[in-house]
Amino acid sequence: MSKSILLVGATGFVGGKILNLIDDGNSKITLLSRKKLNHKSNLKQIITNFDGIDERQGEYNYDEVYIAIGKKLSLLELLYIKKEDRNNFKKVDLEYIKKAARYAKNNGAKSIGLISAVGANKNSKNTYLAVKGKTEEEIISMNFNKTVIAQPGHLLGERKNESISYVIFVFEFITNFFGLLLIGPFKKFKNVDASKVAKCIVDKMNDKEYGARYLTFNDFKAH
Repeated sequence: MSKSILLVGATGFVGGKILNLIDDGNSKITLLSRKKLNHKSNLKQIITNFDGIDERQGEYNYDEVYIAIGKKLSLLELLYIKKEDRNNFKKVDLEYIKKAARYAKNNGAKSIGLISAVGANKNSKNTYLAVKGKTEEEIISMNFNKTVIAQPGHLLGERKNESISYVIFVFEFITNFFGLLLIGPFKKFKNVDASKVAKCIVDKMNDKEYGARYLTFNDFKAH
């Protein structure tokens, strides 16, 4: 079925994989990002710094939106973000996502797919998880007909034009090994291939189930 889709964050790790899945020649796709994808010149692209994007109406009409943006953080920053860096993090991972979602809804979108993070909780003492949880709450409060929130753990896969540091290599080696010991409610913290996350959220956005729902490791594993 042909749809009009807005993708926010096509230049990112998961966003790029979502684009590959939805760019099937049947749907009209618009990309919303801070830099242009030259190899996708056939698609509509809105280049913006996100300030004021939520006030724009009537330029396009969308059926659904995927949001896959976030400030790139180091492994240490996932545990602790310095006070002087927190506002910048919140600006991207909370305010920009809210603005993009409002823009999409103001222009007709009925469904939204959001890439969040495992452990997201607005009441967490961890800044990263607290902001992710607050963002999820804000998106749900917008009352889209369908809200699909993916909560993956550490994302695995080849990152184009980005070399994997020794620290990341060691981290993934260790966590992949100990991930075998994670069972039951702890399974959701396992590392997961970014391609599986993308495939899962696209499939769920295409089914006929409405309301708000969360996707975790068991959902991704099936893809």
